[in-house]
Amino acid sequence: MNIREAIPEDNQKLQELQAKCPQGKTLVVSTVNTPDFFARAKAYESYKVFVAYDNDQIIGSAACGMRKPVVNGNIRRVGYEFQYFISPDYRGRGVAKQLHKKIEDHLIQNNAVLSYLIVIQGNLPAMKLFESLGFKLHRTLVMPGLAIYKEMNVAHKGSIRAIASEELVSVSDLLNDTWQGYDLYEPTSAEALIQFVNRTPGYSLNNLVVLEDQGEILACLGFWDWGQVMKITMTARSLKMQMMGSLIDIARNFTPLPRIPRPGDTLKQWGLTPIGFKNSGCLGLLMRYLNNLALQRGIEQIFCICERDHALLSSKKGFIHVDTAMHLYIKTFQQNVSLGDKPVFIDGIDL
Repeated sequence: MNIREAIPEDNQKLQELQAKCPQGKTLVVSTVNTPDFFARAKAYESYKVFVAYDNDQIIGSAACGMRKPVVNGNIRRVGYEFQYFISPDYRGRGVAKQLHKKIEDHLIQNNAVLSYLIVIQGNLPAMKLFESLGFKLHRTLVMPGLAIYKEMNVAHKGSIRAIASEELVSVSDLLNDTWQGYDLYEPTSAEALIQFVNRTPGYSLNNLVVLEDQGEILACLGFWDWGQVMKITMTARSLKMQMMGSLIDIARNFTPLPRIPRPGDTLKQWGLTPIGFKNSGCLGLLMRYLNNLALQRGIEQIFCICERDHALLSSKKGFIHVDTAMHLYIKTFQQNVSLGDKPVFIDGIDL
């Protein structure tokens, strides 16, 4: 078995292997990056996708992105590891460990001081694997999943609309103010925002909406349609979810309620990034506006991730939501580098 960097010609084989590696327990989904396997990673300014292969057969893959966020008050290079999947025929043979070693070597060679990754609650095999590789649980965050199923009232002062290019400076200032003091937040600028928009597949300035009143930007909210870069298909659901789905289907005859996906359904979801606001009330207005926009476009869930006590969660008022615990794991590469008690920022592209 060997490890190498993935190339465009691997696209179809990676998609075929990815389809054989469903995720989840309560709701089991198949996630396949399509039409371009590499589109998921292109949201990062710097990224690498690696494959493990045996006799010219791809048997696993993992990716990493690099950024320059704040770590204990200083701008440092860090890596984010994501999208590990291994052929069912090769699990338990150390393939994931070798992929991680390749990623770690790449990150260290490029002066990263730490690496981080996110593991969803209940994924004990992944937790044990990464703990054995030197990762330590730093904190448990929350991923609210908002159900989109009915129109909401968006009465407000001011204007809600897609951002104008001349407002990028004001929006970048708002984002920096919102997340000031957060570890793993990468300070942004108008130039950095437009670079993110230009390099991210399925994203444009029309995906970034603002609340403006009397010339002041009070909140901004971006949405990334995951359906533009991946196909997420429900393959199975637990008995508990089957029973819940049947009850909700009956209740929906009498009152508006979200739908529980069925096996074979393609999930239509948005991830939120970037997020900035003066206060949670202003953000709540934009959340309700996006709810209505998502409803018009057939989107059924919206996701973000944050600290358990963050003001962002106050904007969920009026939504039916399911909050999922997400474990943030950190592995440091230098003895003098660590994350303390400060709150942490996780970008929506990491989901």
